[in-house]
Amino acid sequence: MEAVKVDILSGELVKPSSPTPTHLKHYKLCLLDQFFPEIHCGILFFYSSPPGCHKNDDKNYCRILKDSLSETLTDFYPIAGRFKDTSTIDCNDDGACVVEAKLDSNLSDFLTSLSQASEKSNLHQKLGKLNPAFDSETMELASKCMLIAQLTVFECGGTAICFSLQHRFCDLWSVVVFLRSWSARARGSYGEIAVPSFVGSSFLPPQDLPPLPPLENPIENRTMRRLVFEAPKISALKEKLMSENRSKSAEITSVSRVEVVLALVLKSAISAARSIDESAKKSAVFCSVNLRKRTEPPLPENSMGNLIWTLSVETEEEEEGTEFHALVRKMKSETTSFCDEKVSRLKGEEGVSFVFESVKKRGEIVEATGDLNLYWCTSWCRFPVYETDFGWGKPVWVSSGILSSKNLIVMEDTMEDTKCGSGIQAWVTLDPKVMAIFERDEEILSFASFNPNIIVD
Repeated sequence: MEAVKVDILSGELVKPSSPTPTHLKHYKLCLLDQFFPEIHCGILFFYSSPPGCHKNDDKNYCRILKDSLSETLTDFYPIAGRFKDTSTIDCNDDGACVVEAKLDSNLSDFLTSLSQASEKSNLHQKLGKLNPAFDSETMELASKCMLIAQLTVFECGGTAICFSLQHRFCDLWSVVVFLRSWSARARGSYGEIAVPSFVGSSFLPPQDLPPLPPLENPIENRTMRRLVFEAPKISALKEKLMSENRSKSAEITSVSRVEVVLALVLKSAISAARSIDESAKKSAVFCSVNLRKRTEPPLPENSMGNLIWTLSVETEEEEEGTEFHALVRKMKSETTSFCDEKVSRLKGEEGVSFVFESVKKRGEIVEATGDLNLYWCTSWCRFPVYETDFGWGKPVWVSSGILSSKNLIVMEDTMEDTKCGSGIQAWVTLDPKVMAIFERDEEILSFASFNPNIIVD
């Protein structure tokens, strides 16, 4: 398939349908927010053309999105604001950006082309064409916006919507809450509107911190691959773990699909990196954990902000720390230790001190360069992204494949398994030389398919 062309048709700042009250004009971030960079992170939703679709329906789609967004911003008022300093959003109703675009391809052809991505035509580059944060002209209009959304219409009438929000303001669960409310308004289901809870600043108050340093280029020298682990393969992977567990007399009594998939991906990635640089004897893995249900008392389900915690797991080659069962055991041990012993400290003044202690320790790990490989992992599994219906049906495919930081692993539900939660789609971004070895790993190939076709009914 030839390179696709995306034409930007329009860009507009959408403001709240009602002005933000004076007493809500200054939104205070949570302390945890302050450790995230001011960068737009996106998620892509693909929708088939609904039955009876007409040529001009794309204009109607865009109008529906803009009108319902305007209403939604009255509840989610910080999204229409701008950062004032490192701890405050000025809720000035300047608005969020909505871009309309068209693509000279059918939806099915475009998705098929993703399975044919090579080093010269990276998955990230293909999906990036649908991300407004990668378009220089759009960013001239919207660089200060909290939200940039792009509706791209395919020749067949299918659509892709990219929602790109400032990571410093919110995590993925916050995005889910926001989209649940926006999509409910779009389809007229006002009884299903999610009302946000802005409790972050009272949970962990912001501090007087300097701006974060700029990020390195997130695209340069990266290769991304999509791995799909089907349910039967994950079951076999679990059995492999339990077999190793018995032979090693380890103490693993249960394991989740996310844990076994992540452990296998990490084992293979670490092995590939060490085959290139034997001096890298140590590895550190940072994994994100949702805090909302783990605090005491639990935070409201619709809490907005970066209410996540980063756990660190370190391994050394000499300790056999990168064996499959050892990685699972270490990840489970760190999670259990945090939830049972540490999460209770996350509140008030003690919580602020604990955050700074943990960030300092994390920084010491990151600064130990030269003989250390760092990996960043997050799971979107069981997040109800496939329920996002703006009135023309539920998405046929959802992707985080526009995120491309070095050594990043993102796991999602496969589209056919969102209800039973069995299959996993993993996006893995590595150095090109490491990826060339990783994607030939026999153990990975026995459990996962690389860039399989995405079939749309």
